Amino acid sequence: MKKILCVAIVLIAATSITSAQSIEQDRLVFEWKNMKNMVVNSAKAMPEEHFSFVPAEGLRSFGDQVKHITTSNRFFVGTVAGIDNNAKNKNTLENVNGKDAIITDLEESFDFIIATLPKIEGFEDPVNFFGQTLSRMELLMQTEHHLHREQGKITIYMRMKNVAPAKSTSWLN
Repeated sequence: MKKILCVAIVLIAATSITSAQSIEQDRLVFEWKNMKNMVVNSAKAMPEEHFSFVPAEGLRSFGDQVKHITTSNRFFVGTVAGIDNNAKNKNTLENVNGKDAIITDLEESFDFIIATLPKIEGFEDPVNFFGQTLSRMELLMQTEHHLHREQGKITIYMRMKNVAPAKSTSWLN
């Protein structure tokens, strides 16, 4: 009887962990879809003639700032998931030009994240990121922090050109 009870407890615990991770992943997908809408719609709002706008010497152009978001999306989440996206990122930086192509690539970078999140297992597992050991969840949180900083930058570029960015979306919707 004790064996059956122990097996039942282990199965219930395993099911709970799997269900918690599934809920966590479902919520992450929801949140990243919101972030995709915010960032992509902001980029779409900027007129094409301003994609080459550089607000000050030493800074990226608006278009390059958006491409930075695109490559960062793939790099960070690829690292979380154990996927190498360096070849795709090189293509983005060198060969993706013009508003439509940049926005398409931006959308695809978010689609990569949204498709990859449900496949990630072991959010508590360690990953090496530039010589620092982080859990997969910590790195995913850093990815989100980075995205919001970069979205803030493109918002400033847009405001400098009197263009309203997309409405901020909430994780609580």
